[in-house]
Amino acid sequence: MARQLLPSPFGSASAIALGCALIGAVGCQGNRSELPPVHLIQNMDFQQRFDAQEVNNYFRDVDCAKAHNPHECEGRAARLPVAGTVAVGQLHDDDELYRGRGADGRLVDRLPAAIKLSTELMARGEERYNIYCQPCHDYTGGGQGVATLRGGGFSVAPKNLNDPQIRAMPLGHFFDVITNGKGTMQSYAAQIPAQDRWAISVWVRTLQVARTPEEAK
Repeated sequence: MARQLLPSPFGSASAIALGCALIGAVGCQGNRSELPPVHLIQNMDFQQRFDAQEVNNYFRDVDCAKAHNPHECEGRAARLPVAGTVAVGQLHDDDELYRGRGADGRLVDRLPAAIKLSTELMARGEERYNIYCQPCHDYTGGGQGVATLRGGGFSVAPKNLNDPQIRAMPLGHFFDVITNGKGTMQSYAAQIPAQDRWAISVWVRTLQVARTPEEAK
């Protein structure tokens, strides 16, 4: 007589568990719930932190007794960096590259060693010049850009970059003016990285050379 095999209770339990796991996995894909999520590791989801400009009264930068406004004595969560702190990659200890000056402190009349003259550099300089400089100095550097023709013009006209006095300036002069501003022109250091400032300086020199008589080249 053949012996009849009964189903194992462990096999059925495994199948049920596997089915529940699959249902749970499918049910977690993209469903929304009004209930808060389950946080298995609390310290990764909830931690003591502050947002920018948030008040943190642990710090008292101003004596409340001397404050003219009660909000002045509220502590700031955002702390000032320690004096002398330099962010990674922001040391800028190459004076030629970041200040346009040589070891003697004078403006250089050459590109820094870190930047090589190339057609790509000139193309970049033309592009950046047309974005930041052309509105005032025009496409040829003549100082008659579209910004000078609107709203009554400027009380102080932009420099004509082809003026003999400007043409005689070293290459570092243009980098320095873009970096620090000059006269009524404000600094563009925040908008234009140092490498692009040199590229613009090269393009300015290119515009000057292009308008130089052949016998003077």
